Amino acid sequence: MPVDSSDLPSWSPLRLKVPRTDHSLLCVPPLDDALASAEVNARLLDTDDVNIQGRPLSLMRRWSREACLASATEYTQQLLGDVPLFDRRTVDDESTTGTASAGQAVPEVDSVTSSSPTDAVARQQGSARGLTQQRLFVSGHQPSLYHPGVWVKNFAVDHMAKRADGIGLNLIVDNDTLGSTAIRVPTGTRDALSVTRVTFDASRPVQPWEDAEIVDAGTFESFADRVSDTLNVDESAVLLNEMWPDAIAHRDASNRLVDCLTAARHRQERRWGLSNLELPISRLCETEPFLWFASHLLAHLPRFSECHNAVLDEYRELNHVRSRSHPVPALSMHEGWSEAPFWVWRSGDHVRHPVYARQQDRTVILSDGVSEFARLPLTPDMDACCAVEELKKLPSQGIRLRTRALTTTLFARLCLSDLFVHGIGGAKYDEMTDQIIARFFGLTPPDFLTMSATLLLPYAKSFDVNDEDRRRLENELRDLSFNADRHGLGPEADALVVRKKKLIDEHEAAQTKGLSRRERRQRTPANRLRHRELNEVNEKLTALAGEQREALQRQLDETNRQLATNRILNDREFSFAIYPPTMIREFYESKLTAAVGHASDDAPR
Repeated sequence: MPVDSSDLPSWSPLRLKVPRTDHSLLCVPPLDDALASAEVNARLLDTDDVNIQGRPLSLMRRWSREACLASATEYTQQLLGDVPLFDRRTVDDESTTGTASAGQAVPEVDSVTSSSPTDAVARQQGSARGLTQQRLFVSGHQPSLYHPGVWVKNFAVDHMAKRADGIGLNLIVDNDTLGSTAIRVPTGTRDALSVTRVTFDASRPVQPWEDAEIVDAGTFESFADRVSDTLNVDESAVLLNEMWPDAIAHRDASNRLVDCLTAARHRQERRWGLSNLELPISRLCETEPFLWFASHLLAHLPRFSECHNAVLDEYRELNHVRSRSHPVPALSMHEGWSEAPFWVWRSGDHVRHPVYARQQDRTVILSDGVSEFARLPLTPDMDACCAVEELKKLPSQGIRLRTRALTTTLFARLCLSDLFVHGIGGAKYDEMTDQIIARFFGLTPPDFLTMSATLLLPYAKSFDVNDEDRRRLENELRDLSFNADRHGLGPEADALVVRKKKLIDEHEAAQTKGLSRRERRQRTPANRLRHRELNEVNEKLTALAGEQREALQRQLDETNRQLATNRILNDREFSFAIYPPTMIREFYESKLTAAVGHASDDAPR
């Protein structure tokens, strides 16, 4: 239902803290509340008639879910290869996640016999309800080998989908850029620990993930072995050794990095009982419902840009952000062209370009800032049928029209999901999205879930030191340099200590405050001599403290080394792939169970 301007969502900065302690979870709200939010979101959105370029939102949602789940089913089956997507299988002790106990069959699903992938999805979930009536839980991230605090979202989506007899969907953000083909790996012993980078492919210029292919097969195939050698732990203690054969095997089907990395992760999730579907953003952006949604934004771009930029200014003011590029740049306008919330590039390009649009009579012209790439029959009061037909021609021309992050969540939250699961960064972004949903679409923003976690590597124990220990030693060293007489230097220092005290007393007695200029000048030579002698005494005392200073310096050096080791051992952002498989699986199980019905370890108080 449209919201009145007086009912716009209140806006105070979202305060979310990254969970810092080991084995901690951020889950806001608790999972029970999140499941209830999914029901409320569905009731509100599935019956709403807000106009999306001639189609009510309720129809857009059914259409979007059918198209996206069909594409996700097809893609997920490609990841699994010969393994049936909908298969009766037995879970042994090594792959039990709590969903099925050892020797118990995973909930029965039929083999794929229907010509419709979406029918198969409905059967997979074991529900008699129609596909569009099932609860859909969605999350997403880039296809990198991210840290456990990101991966927890996949487990949460599956957990909620199973509890709600629904569907879990992971959006693979392959329209983002691939900046590195390496992961950070700790190496060495506890007494000499450092971090190195281990590559899974040759480096290349920054480019969109969806266009990145494997360049160096040898580097790719040896990746897991080199990671294990670097870690110097038993191979069975590294999850990557279970996963990487699937990445290598998938090269027979696709040489794209995104497909091979996703296949490895997804097959591991399947072994552990998860049944989420996977959908690359590149595929989502070529579905008809998304193109219709994009056409709506393009048809109303001046109004959308005004709303977007006003919300952005408010976000920066509320969060005390001075950067003009954070969290996103403003949408610009230049000589009749308005910047749209999309990217575009051509096959083979390494650089994404903003999309610019201009209304000319009953046509919206699209440009990448250099040349036109599409003309859409479209006005604010036209439906988007003809515009969609034109946009559907772009892939055959090698043109990639892709969403930006904020537009992705707009579509996913309004047209696709019943509940979207964010990390902390995405949740901060969606402070803006909530306001745009309310102001541009006139809708009450659907709730979302925010999740993150911290799980530290178990290969060594942190040292019992902290920054206060370092500061104490630094202060002791400094004091030893200037006040060595305070540190019990022995009988040979006694005469020097007495002389220093006498010089200080003479200095106090020789203060020139209140004296005339002539009197001050008369005292200057004596003051200089006294100051020089005081320095000489201090140097002699410092020399006598040499052994103490060396011992303190050794303690400080060791403390700094231990603190550097602790920074590595307490780093939460190592890839999930270098953790022991049992440890990471049990962590997710226990934390998701504990997150039901009460606040998480690091929920805002």
